[in-house]
Amino acid sequence: MTERVVSFAENGRLTGILSEADPDRARPGAPAALMCNVGINHHVGPYRVFVDLARELARRGFPSLRFDFSGRGDSEVRRGGGGEMERALDDLREGMALLEKRGVATRFLPIGFCSSVDSAHELAVHDERVAGACFVEGYMYRTRGFYLRYPLRFVSRARWRRVVAKHLPEALRDVRPLRHLGRIDLALEDDDVVYLREYPPREKFAREIDVLARRGAPILFVYVGGDSNINHARQMGTIVGRGHENGFEIVYYPQADHVFFRVDERRTLIDRIGDWASRSFAPR
Repeated sequence: MTERVVSFAENGRLTGILSEADPDRARPGAPAALMCNVGINHHVGPYRVFVDLARELARRGFPSLRFDFSGRGDSEVRRGGGGEMERALDDLREGMALLEKRGVATRFLPIGFCSSVDSAHELAVHDERVAGACFVEGYMYRTRGFYLRYPLRFVSRARWRRVVAKHLPEALRDVRPLRHLGRIDLALEDDDVVYLREYPPREKFAREIDVLARRGAPILFVYVGGDSNINHARQMGTIVGRGHENGFEIVYYPQADHVFFRVDERRTLIDRIGDWASRSFAPR
C-alpha cells in the first residue's frame, strides 16, 4: 500500500490522503472510496476510523481518497458563494476529477458517516459515476414496527447503565466498584447538541434509494443502538420496499455507540465494510 498527501482543486485548496493498493493486490476497475469530514472533525474520522478503513480497503485492492471539505481541517476556505450542500458536492466532484486525472478510478464509492452521509447520499443519487455507497449512521425513519418494539428499550441493560451513569453523583464516580457503570456511555451522552441535521422527507428518500437500486448500485447501511430511530435490522426494508433487499444490506449493531468508541466494535465495522466491498465489486 502507498499513501501520499495530495492537494487539488483550484490553487490546491483541498488537501487529503490518497491510498492505493500494491500492484499485486489492486482490483482492476474497482471504484475508489471517498471519505470526508464527519461534522467538524478532521478527515481522519472519529477515532481515526477513516484511516483504518482506507488501509483495510487498500489491503483488499481498493483505492481511496480521504480529504477535508473547504474550510475544515487541512483544506482552505473556498472563495465564492453557494450553500453548504452545494459546496460539499463541488468538493467531492473535485476529488473525483483528481482520481480520474491520475488514472486511479473512473467509478466511485462514497462512504458517509453521520453528517457526511448527507453529501454522500446526494452525490450517489445524482452522479452516475457512483457505483455504490456506504452510509454509516445515516438516514432512518421510525416505522410502525419501531413503535411496537419501542417498549423493549426499557429492559435493555446497556440503556439502564447509561441512565445510572448519567445520574450518578460526582462524588461517587471515582468509587472503585462504581467506575465500570458507564464512564464511556456517560462521555457519549448527547445532552449538548452541536450539529443539527435535517432529514429529507421519507417518501423522497425512498424514491432516491429506488434510483440507486435501479442503477444497480449496491448500498450498505450501518446503524447502532441507543435512543435512535432504529431498533431492528429489517426496519429499512419497510421504508424502501422489500423488492430492493437484494440491492442493499443493512447492518445493525445494537450495543455499539454512535462514533464506535470501542476498539473492537470499530474493528468489526471496518471488517464488515471491507467484506461488503469485496463481495459487491468483484475484479473485472
